[in-house]
Amino acid sequence: MNTTLHQFRTTAMNTQIELKFATEQGARVRGIARFAEDWFQKTELRFTRFREVSELSRLNQRIGERCMLSDAMLEVLLLAELYRSETGGIFDPCMLGAIETCGYDRSFEQLASRLTAATGTTKLASVTMNTNAAHPQTGVQSAMDIDPGMKSVLLHAPLDLGGIVKAWSVQRLASYMMRKLAVTQGIINAGGDLAVWGAPESDPWLVAIEHPWQQGEDIGVLALCDGAAATSSKLGRRWTIGGNEKHHLLDPRTLQPSRSDVEQCTVTGPDAVTCEIWAKTICILGASEGIERFKNKTKHYEALLFGVDRRVHYCGSRSSFESASKWRGVSIDQAHWRTQT
Repeated sequence: MNTTLHQFRTTAMNTQIELKFATEQGARVRGIARFAEDWFQKTELRFTRFREVSELSRLNQRIGERCMLSDAMLEVLLLAELYRSETGGIFDPCMLGAIETCGYDRSFEQLASRLTAATGTTKLASVTMNTNAAHPQTGVQSAMDIDPGMKSVLLHAPLDLGGIVKAWSVQRLASYMMRKLAVTQGIINAGGDLAVWGAPESDPWLVAIEHPWQQGEDIGVLALCDGAAATSSKLGRRWTIGGNEKHHLLDPRTLQPSRSDVEQCTVTGPDAVTCEIWAKTICILGASEGIERFKNKTKHYEALLFGVDRRVHYCGSRSSFESASKWRGVSIDQAHWRTQT
């Protein structure tokens, strides 16, 4: 790109966050960087389940009581409820009990450190399995009663918003930078949840697609001028309990880590939150059911799936895949074309 790009990195939500942007108001570069860092730090403090003082933790301490919400929390809970409905309950924010029962009861860095210190590997010989803490409801019934007018919620099960907040924070910051901070071009990448804007078609943002089976390598490149992308995987955050390997993508129908035939999924489209939700949903449902539901529930979104059989699937429109070289260097084994309407 010919435009001068300013680069900034920070860490929040257990994620490396990278921001590159261009602005016509050069004097504001440092202020924009400080604003972005403050945004992610405050977002983590509000939504983390690993700090007792967070708003999320306070809500989880008051299960069965109606609680008042901040504007940000209300917005995220309404989005979470929308996507719970859209995915038929496969995305479920009220799975904290189940994920803790599986052993993920602290930040992953602390979990890995504790297990490695105890055993030399990321394994845990045994844990106390609290089945009463697991999500008491499955299917499409909601475990939270939101009153938008009153800005309140009544929870029936504890919340874990890690599956939506990171993408939400990226999309919210990108929108604010475009509308309020006069940032003409930018990319925000929070561990694979990303939003981009302002690049010319002749010189798009290039986003590497992580190779699912060869650590440290890329399997292709996604070229984007405007929009978003997110990748979800069952291969990254893994641990072993009593000889059983676990990962963080739980199937709400079984309250156990998904055993679907999809190991990794990248979704791209206009909105980072939608991309993140559907990448997770497809990983949990598997290729056949996930692709069918994805095609029926989304428009203008595309998905790249990596199966346990090491076959690569693409779901989207033929014209989008073949035009403008959006998916560069990507070799697919099976295409599932979306009918254009």
